[in-house]
Amino acid sequence: MKAKTTVILFGIFIILLLFVYLFEGPLSERAQKKGKGVIALFPDFEKDSATKIEVKSSTKKLSLERKEEGWLISDTDGFTAAPNLVDNALNTVKIFTRGNIASNNPEKQEPFEVNQEKGVEVRVSDADQKMLAHFYIGKTGPSFFSTYLRKEGSNEVLLAQGAVKPTFDKTIKTWRDKTILNFLPGTITQLTLKTLTEEIELQKDEEGKWQITKPEKAKAKEEEVDAIETTLASLKAVDFAEDYDHKKYQLDKPQISITAILEDKEEKRILIGKKDEEKSQYYVKNQAKKTIFLVEKYQIDKMNKTLQDLKEEEKKEEAKKTDEKKEEKAKSSKEEIQDKQ
Repeated sequence: MKAKTTVILFGIFIILLLFVYLFEGPLSERAQKKGKGVIALFPDFEKDSATKIEVKSSTKKLSLERKEEGWLISDTDGFTAAPNLVDNALNTVKIFTRGNIASNNPEKQEPFEVNQEKGVEVRVSDADQKMLAHFYIGKTGPSFFSTYLRKEGSNEVLLAQGAVKPTFDKTIKTWRDKTILNFLPGTITQLTLKTLTEEIELQKDEEGKWQITKPEKAKAKEEEVDAIETTLASLKAVDFAEDYDHKKYQLDKPQISITAILEDKEEKRILIGKKDEEKSQYYVKNQAKKTIFLVEKYQIDKMNKTLQDLKEEEKKEEAKKTDEKKEEKAKSSKEEIQDKQ
């Protein structure tokens, strides 16, 4: 009886939640009217037109510029910014609204930290140096997920949704792109693993199964090769080396080199060098990039495999065939006995 009552009460609770959602949620008439009345802070802003982002605070100043090779970080040795971080920053500017005005009093700019002295100043411009967005990010609002904001030239202090400051106020290291390799998993057709002691070559056959072709021919363990491929396809760093000294990080004579040939014949190759024992990380280099990365040990372990690790155990296969033959023989003997009876 109690169980039935609980089910009924739960059903009523769900109906009430649905009622509240329909009449008070994003689909409600009031919410739709409110949404239509919200004015964008930068109504003409188009993120595809942005070619420069400048961020200035009381402690640092940097700028990002869009070039053919991606978004470059100024005053660095050609460091590229992570595309997803830049995209997130530009999308954030796009959704700024004047929906919640905290103050119109110029004297409030300092306590809200939306002035030049205390705020984080952001400028976004296009290729013709036309200003697309210019604003100041202030202190955190009443809730952790709100931030005071002011558009340059306006006295309005707005309360924007979200923790806006971390989106723009980053160090060079935080902005940097940690991507080592990025391609679709399942597109590798050939794989070569070379260590200081052996070289293993693998190739997909016509059925899409992995076969070891060197140093001997054998069937490969699909799960082991798949783990290598998945790790390789989205390999990311956790940090960067201090410089580009190959010898210093043992990349001149790497412990491991992994070469992958994709379906479109494109070659991807990484070198794995010295291990930082204190951090339990390895120095890794994409041969096509100048940067030397630091990668967690567990990721390297997924790719650092020996011939024995990758080779399908023949004994298991033979044992399986032997068992099948025994079953067939036992079945035949049983049928013969039944025929005699």
